[in-house]
Amino acid sequence: MPARRRRGLEALERRCAARLAELLADAYDSPEELETFLEHRTSLWNLLTYADAREDRIELVCAWIDVLFAIDDVLAHAPASRIRQLGIYDLPAVIDGETPATATAFTRAFQRLREQSLPLAPPRVWQRYARTLHEFLDACHAERNLIDSRAVLDLTTYESHRHRSIGECCFPLLEFALDTDLTDRLERLPELRRLNMLVARHWIGVNDVFSYRKELYSGDTMNEIHLALTDNGGDLQAAVDRIAATVHQVETEFDETTAKLRATPDGKDTGLLTYLDALEAMIAGNLEWSYLTPRYNGPGHTWTGHWEATVILTPHRTLYLPHTHTTPRTPVATDHH
Repeated sequence: MPARRRRGLEALERRCAARLAELLADAYDSPEELETFLEHRTSLWNLLTYADAREDRIELVCAWIDVLFAIDDVLAHAPASRIRQLGIYDLPAVIDGETPATATAFTRAFQRLREQSLPLAPPRVWQRYARTLHEFLDACHAERNLIDSRAVLDLTTYESHRHRSIGECCFPLLEFALDTDLTDRLERLPELRRLNMLVARHWIGVNDVFSYRKELYSGDTMNEIHLALTDNGGDLQAAVDRIAATVHQVETEFDETTAKLRATPDGKDTGLLTYLDALEAMIAGNLEWSYLTPRYNGPGHTWTGHWEATVILTPHRTLYLPHTHTTPRTPVATDHH
């Protein structure tokens, strides 16, 4: 389905980007570096993915995830000395309410966002969110170590890292965005926990297809295509097809699990139904943003709306060559020149 767009999306994206620029101004060596990060349009990811967030929560949600995007970049690419200088190792203490040893753009941002979120979040939602923030940081450090060591990963190990670094914190934050607390239902309903995992698994597949160009040319091997290429002798199209098949399997299971949960007595609960609708919007929003963002597709990228295309990965941008015939939508065909 197409992503849902809230009213005033463009103005809201500009506001969120301006807030991000103010939060992280000191985290970059130059205004040009900050501007390069802002061009990734991470705020748009939040606005499309958290399409059902309350109007009085969405900007705070955007700020959290935007900062996590920036931390992910630091831990993926910055030298160890820069990671220490930016206070990344002090962030777990800030999450727990302690005063950081180092005052940096990131520790200040975490402090401010924590102070703004705590009065609004149900205590159990905040506790689960804080725990997943710790797991996010741990997973990002672990991924950096795996990249540096050039370790050979199997798919199960890869998924366990990526679930923690790409998805888990987003779901208690969704409850915060909707102003609900599903802690009891998550403990009681395995289907609901499974749906969160399926959304995260969908994100992993989609994001790894679209981000492969960026990661290929930056030397980042934490990508499912990299694993699939190793398994199939280097056939890039076969790797893309395998991941696309996994994504479609996840969609089928998501639909079936959602229908099953809606048919139970719990499915009559308005709060749960709102959450299930919001999960569907998360899938659609992430997919559409992946076509749009210069983060994956390169500086100056503008998506022209083609769902079916031959894709050429260059060091500078992803090129979409539209097919001239009309057929049903298929997984993006990918070629590497």
